[in-house]
Amino acid sequence: MNLKKKFEFLEHTADLKFIAYGETLASCFENSANAMFSAIADIDSVITEKHDIDLEAEELEILLHDWLSELLFLFTTEEFLPKKFNVSIRKNKNYKLHAVVSGEKFDNKKHSIKAEVKAITYHDMLVGKKDSIWTAQVLCDI
Repeated sequence: MNLKKKFEFLEHTADLKFIAYGETLASCFENSANAMFSAIADIDSVITEKHDIDLEAEELEILLHDWLSELLFLFTTEEFLPKKFNVSIRKNKNYKLHAVVSGEKFDNKKHSIKAEVKAITYHDMLVGKKDSIWTAQVLCDI
């Protein structure tokens, strides 16, 4: 099955809200990151850097929150603008995420900021599977 859309933005009065889709849990997390950074800046850029991310959480919502928060932290502290996300998630006792994130250093001559995401919230956050499609709903404070 090939999904027609990877994510969509939802109406919200003051913040950024989106739903991401995936055929797998990992691709749903990748598409969540794509949605967030599509809202932040133009991510059509050359890949020059890679970062490895390893996270662990008891619940999927916590893992998604921590995943997006870690990416936002890299963007705000290291000015790393991610473009490509290669995520794997496995479950033993807890959910474990490993990702290789590719992108480049933010350059205000090359990239323009569309929205300033301040934080990822738990409000309205949902992660689930229905009819073989994973979905993640996220609300970001802007």
